[in-house]
Amino acid sequence: MDPFNHNIHPFLSDMGAEKSIEEALGPETRNSRESNGIKRRVAIAGLLVMGLGHWYLGHRSHCGKKMATLPETDKIHWLPCGDGYECGRLLVPLDYANESVGHADLSVGRLLAKNTTSRLGSLFVNPGGPGGSGLSFLYRAGPTLAGLLDDRYDIVSWDPRGINGTTPGVDCFASQTAQDIAFAHTYQDIGFEARNLSDPVDLAVYAQQIRKADAENAVIAELCLNRTGEALRHVGTATVVRDLERLSQVIEGPETPVNFWGFSYGTVVGSYFVNMFPHRVGNVAIDGVVDPVLWATTGAYEWGKWDLVDTERAYSNFLKACADAGPERCALSTNKTSTATAIRKAVDQLISDLYERPLPVPNAEQSYILTSGMVRNLIFVNMYRPRGWGLLAEQISAALQGNGAPITNAVLNTIELDTTVKAKTALAIEAVTCVDGPDLRDVDPRKAVEAIITENVATYEQVSTHFAAIEASMCHHWNTREAERYLGPFNHTTLANDILVIGNTADPITPVVNARTVNQLLPQSRLIVQDGSGHCSIALASPCTAKAVRGYFLDGVLPPNGIVCDAVEKPFSGAASVGDVGVNAWLDEATSVSDEDVQLAEKMRALGQAMEPFVGLHKKPKRFL
Repeated sequence: MDPFNHNIHPFLSDMGAEKSIEEALGPETRNSRESNGIKRRVAIAGLLVMGLGHWYLGHRSHCGKKMATLPETDKIHWLPCGDGYECGRLLVPLDYANESVGHADLSVGRLLAKNTTSRLGSLFVNPGGPGGSGLSFLYRAGPTLAGLLDDRYDIVSWDPRGINGTTPGVDCFASQTAQDIAFAHTYQDIGFEARNLSDPVDLAVYAQQIRKADAENAVIAELCLNRTGEALRHVGTATVVRDLERLSQVIEGPETPVNFWGFSYGTVVGSYFVNMFPHRVGNVAIDGVVDPVLWATTGAYEWGKWDLVDTERAYSNFLKACADAGPERCALSTNKTSTATAIRKAVDQLISDLYERPLPVPNAEQSYILTSGMVRNLIFVNMYRPRGWGLLAEQISAALQGNGAPITNAVLNTIELDTTVKAKTALAIEAVTCVDGPDLRDVDPRKAVEAIITENVATYEQVSTHFAAIEASMCHHWNTREAERYLGPFNHTTLANDILVIGNTADPITPVVNARTVNQLLPQSRLIVQDGSGHCSIALASPCTAKAVRGYFLDGVLPPNGIVCDAVEKPFSGAASVGDVGVNAWLDEATSVSDEDVQLAEKMRALGQAMEPFVGLHKKPKRFL
């Protein structure tokens, strides 16, 4: 749950004028890549989760007419790259245990604190993935994050190993065209057809699709290994954490506490960091928590039964919110489907009908068919982001009326016709996930496939009937291992500072039990439970969460452990095409909120909106790429 290796050093071209960050991103990113469909698969490992604009810093100059100094190992030569932004590079050991192997070249950026008289240092941020570009995050969400914290921190992020402007990169295809063709109309693009996995006939149909997908995965894994080679051994989370610690040394000083906010997979980075470098812990928050023990010690093919425990709750919340919104705000709420139960029945019938016979869609941007897998995948990714529920309801409603174009247009991958465009790092999530987890290279592929099927059936029967059959792990084909793999401990008792752990009660991919687990593992942690849907606390605004986060980062004040914060932002606040959205129409009428709390919630909401392109990094509707 991508950005990409660039061959041109950003500070070696002679462009003659300073570029802004937006110019550096290029028109493809500024226009949100409207030509792309859902380009990434739904990963049950899905940690993902948080998304990606494409930072084309590697192709642009930010240094004016003079050639800048080459990157060094002990300093970053910062150069202006937009209003308040600075960009630079840092050479770090490719392998920290064997520095003779060579260097990785990290692409780094920061948004300088405006409140210089009360500056609190640097706040490092990881938006998730694995595969999320930190620099793209910084450009899109940096100002709103800085504003939430009164502009008292320099907001710093970087492209992790293998990603975007950091080299060497994960490189699997010769061009974007080749990658698009490889993914087109495969499960990477349209998902799996699955109905009742407890039924022998339906199970046989599903199992054959998994076996086919596994063969496709074997090809992709081999391509990645052949094109990227030895660099695949140096992209794991332990190495990323050492990069974070090195960046902090260079930017703030060797013994300065490290401040960090990690979302989704970024919580793995955070959990590893506080346990690997307990003496360097400053203000650290992890939001949308991945269980680090499961991440490090279990195969990705097993994760569904843990990751999806709250997904059906999120889906039920979607149905209830639609019924409560009524036909003025939710297109699925009609005279015939005015209750959550009736809406559920209608959507389930649509999925079943499409399983029996896909809907021909000749009028889509790409003439194709609408399948049940496409509908389930679109529903799943939208459980991450409740602000998109109005549009999702419109798309499903159209399909119920026989028009599959809205979903097909959102889902299908578009082939890049320019064969000179470099391939995006779409497999970064596998590159990190597979080298961080157990070594599966000696597992017979045929046995691995059957294990995947068995695990997904168990997830279907025990956890989620709608979303169990959406993944086919390829880690048993990933024929390389990380140079340094961290296995714990994850329960360090002498952190230099207490940390914040934040989880939502209806998070579709990082259930709140993960946050509770990490809170129990780390005595020096405080848990915030946000009662609401979506992935991470920014999915729906909560002034209670905003106050706790601000109090922690600005004043060092810790909230009561286990505090429960209500979300005051309601879904279906006007996202449907009918009606206008008034001032604060997003506020839940059932809540009593002060003017001060409204302002705080608005800041959290603005941060969430800025991060929407990063949520559900894999398999995203094109309008959010």
